[in-house]
Amino acid sequence: MGLCLKNIAFVFLFDKIYPKEIKLENIIAEVISIKEEKEYSNKYIIKIIENKKIKYSRNTRIILYTDKDTNFSVGSIISITGKFEKPTSSRNYKGFNYKNYLKTQKIYGTIFAENTKFIKNNVSFNTIIMNLKLNFLNKINILYDDKYSEFLNSILFGKTDELDENIKESFKNSNLSHVLAISGLHISYVVIGIEKVLIRIFNNKKKRNIIIIFFLILFSLLTGFSPSCIRSSVMYIFLILSKILERKNNFYVTIIISFLILILINPFYIYSVGMWLSYLGTLGIILFYNFLYKIFILKFKKLKKYNKILSPIFVTLSAQIFVYPVMIYHFNIISTNFLISNFLISFLVGPILILGYLSILLSYIPNPFINIIVIVEEKIIFCILKITELCAKIPYSNIYTITPNLIYIILYYLTIFFLIYIFKNKKIIFLKTIMSLKFFKIQIYSLKTIMINIIFRKKKIFIILCIIIIIFSILEKRNLNIYFLDVGQGDCTYIKTPDGKNIIIDAGEGNSDKYDYGKNVVLPYLLDRKVKKLDYIIISHCDSDHIGGIFSLIDNLKVEKIIIGIQGEISKQFIELIDISNKKNIDIILVKAGDILEIEENLQIKILWPDNENIITENVLNNNSLVFKFIYKEFSILFTGDIEERAEKEILNKYKENSELLNSNIIKISHHGSKTSSSLEFIKTVNPQIALIGVGKDNNFGHPNIEIIERLKNNKIIIFRTDRNGEISIYKNKKLHVSSMFNYKDFE
Repeated sequence: MGLCLKNIAFVFLFDKIYPKEIKLENIIAEVISIKEEKEYSNKYIIKIIENKKIKYSRNTRIILYTDKDTNFSVGSIISITGKFEKPTSSRNYKGFNYKNYLKTQKIYGTIFAENTKFIKNNVSFNTIIMNLKLNFLNKINILYDDKYSEFLNSILFGKTDELDENIKESFKNSNLSHVLAISGLHISYVVIGIEKVLIRIFNNKKKRNIIIIFFLILFSLLTGFSPSCIRSSVMYIFLILSKILERKNNFYVTIIISFLILILINPFYIYSVGMWLSYLGTLGIILFYNFLYKIFILKFKKLKKYNKILSPIFVTLSAQIFVYPVMIYHFNIISTNFLISNFLISFLVGPILILGYLSILLSYIPNPFINIIVIVEEKIIFCILKITELCAKIPYSNIYTITPNLIYIILYYLTIFFLIYIFKNKKIIFLKTIMSLKFFKIQIYSLKTIMINIIFRKKKIFIILCIIIIIFSILEKRNLNIYFLDVGQGDCTYIKTPDGKNIIIDAGEGNSDKYDYGKNVVLPYLLDRKVKKLDYIIISHCDSDHIGGIFSLIDNLKVEKIIIGIQGEISKQFIELIDISNKKNIDIILVKAGDILEIEENLQIKILWPDNENIITENVLNNNSLVFKFIYKEFSILFTGDIEERAEKEILNKYKENSELLNSNIIKISHHGSKTSSSLEFIKTVNPQIALIGVGKDNNFGHPNIEIIERLKNNKIIIFRTDRNGEISIYKNKKLHVSSMFNYKDFE
């Protein structure tokens, strides 16, 4: 009862215990996780022991980042002074919610340490478990080559932080990410392995089962208590208990109890996609495996002798029936290679797990077999990595799709459960019918009869339905929608025109060793917005923080036209753009000052810069950025790329006789608010009401410059910046409405 009340309180108080940002001094905490080495820092998870500044903070978990010189072990009691930051929610529409992700781990925020001091070592149950895990991980690191040890640490103990990103990507693209997650597959082999050993030691079955339960709990603790691991462990424990108590185990009761236990442990597991995939996959196997197998054997009786080969295929297919809608909703991917990849891997995962755990145990005992096991294990891992790499490269293996509406997902599951109900209440002859062509002919004939009946016999109903559809089409809101995305230290704008055209202006960093915002942020964002085709991509210039993310969009979406300014310098990025556009048959429109693009009625783009008669050679990419005025009726927004003060002077000089061309309601501030841009004369000439700044949170460039911010404020310009506001949304009907992920404003 006490635990239940504590977890209820945990839900309501989670967001209220800590302020958004605060300086914490001399707090006492215990390190409860193994050190993770990052590029510039070390990462730990700590549990607060004493914090006089924040009430009710005792026992709360926080991520701690320290400098590379620190080396704390699990159980270290330390004193910390540093800056606390609360995690943010989604920074863009339906984007990754870091706050909810940390909630699934009961983590309240992050401390960036300014000073840390070791006090003493504490011995607790968690310390013993974590040190045992660290010992096992070290054994793997000693026994195996680096590229294999990282994979084994991941598949055996769920430690994926050191695993190469390319390997993770290959597993994801091969629809094999579940192999890296500790799940029922791992639990099955752990149980089988322990049972094989215990049979030789104990004759008493009850004793063996009790010991297996103990090892299941220990294994769950060692692997980090992930939702999928807890689910499978609880279900196995209930299965074993039913044997001990000589009671029949009810699968549905067990799965419900395991779900309730999970929610009791952490109510925020409800946000875990992994948890939902684990439960749905298990349900799919239980509900569909036998049914699909029977259908297949009825149709192809001669193949029954290949049961061991066919079984993994039907297990995979059964699980996919239930998990596919969730996969599409969260990841926007339809996988076509899942049967091939899962079939090939299914025969290798078992040996890897058995040999992996066995090699760790044998490493504590001098024996001649350990080297043979390691060699065999490395060969199997090599095969798995090769298979995933090849499966990931199969053409059209992953097809991106728009995010479906929740109502369609609900209807899908209702249909599935309706079919299950029918199948369970019909004889096996129904399966033969559904596999025959006659069944499909009957369905097509029935559909044809219904359509004829509606159109010809129910003319009035058909006419009324058509009128309703036409009226709704006419009354549909036709507004201009502009979304200024948060893509870190870069720019990206998505525009939905009143006639439904889709326009992207820049797409942040990408196509480099840095984080690909095009692939990881902009592409999912567009799919969430139901965008599968882009009518125009507008590229301000060829710096990677503007053009880099464009390449992922071109690869995965249908693109009609690309607009880019005349180039003062032919860069590598520009050559790559031309090459990929030619391969994809995308029209490239090179524009210059004076060009006007008519997008649709009442909507046009006026190109103001670059000028082919006045190419600036100083900082050539930035100063020859595409500057254009986006005009819809009486509303306008000026996009300025990364032009600097030199280009601003040239633009002012060029339009000194026609300065109203620069006048705009909104300005996209150039170069992320750098002090080299946004001169006072230029800002006064544009005379905007609102300024948008695309800038990364806590960036290393000091953007936006404080002088620029003050200049905008002094001119009574309202400032929206992505580092503080997240995505900024603008839509225009009779009024101009501006809002952001973290605040809301209306303007006449």
